[in-house]
Amino acid sequence: MDNEMDHLDSRAAAVESSLDALEQQQRQSGYGLRGDMVSARANMRTDMAKAKDALQQSDTDRARKYLDMANHEIEKLEAFLGRR
Repeated sequence: MDNEMDHLDSRAAAVESSLDALEQQQRQSGYGLRGDMVSARANMRTDMAKAKDALQQSDTDRARKYLDMANHEIEKLEAFLGRR
């Protein structure tokens, strides 16, 4: 599970970087990110934090739940960014 967490953490960082760049470009044009993508990013951050917390507490069932939820949000964001 630690390896999976590391992999998801890397994917989440890449998504964050791309979203930040896109958000900056859109802000210059007077726009913002779509609301559903803002929500997906917030959910991803929350799920990743809860998964890390569960792993630190050796709660594998809870960690699995939040890793799966974070993966779902990351996939959604990657699709939005054209990475899937």
